[in-house]
Amino acid sequence: MFNSSYQHVSFRQQIISTNQSYPCPRCAGGMLEAYGLTETLKCTSCERSFVALRGGRLLYPANRLGLKVALTFWWDGLRWHWAGHTASTKQLLSVMMFFFLPIMAAQVAFALNLVPERPDWLSPAMASTAIALLSTTAIYFMCWDFTSVARRKRAKERSPLSDRPASN
Repeated sequence: MFNSSYQHVSFRQQIISTNQSYPCPRCAGGMLEAYGLTETLKCTSCERSFVALRGGRLLYPANRLGLKVALTFWWDGLRWHWAGHTASTKQLLSVMMFFFLPIMAAQVAFALNLVPERPDWLSPAMASTAIALLSTTAIYFMCWDFTSVARRKRAKERSPLSDRPASN
């Protein structure tokens, strides 16, 4: 029922060492390995760079992402755990305002009846839901670090198999 080989493992933060390799916490397909003579770990698949900070206990992105918000992780010996994010208070406040201000503006427009000739299906709840979905999508693409760019880069680098004829 329960694999007894894992019973002795404690789920505490372990120190991340640059002389070991770890699975990549972002793409889960590559391995984090030491990069040159630095304290940086680089993924062999998605090519993201990470550095262990806070006494080697937390894994942070090595390069500055500008407005992007990146996740931080900690290692327990078996897998990575989410430890937080790199967002500042200003970034979190601006994300919250970017999400709630359009919804509040739409509600005010409905309350003041600024558009008297609106379709019957357009209710305040429907407009708020649509605006919330659009805001969430815009925030995600503007702020969060996601893996589609790395996947597209890997797909371009893969060459067609040499033992198969090219199809047109």
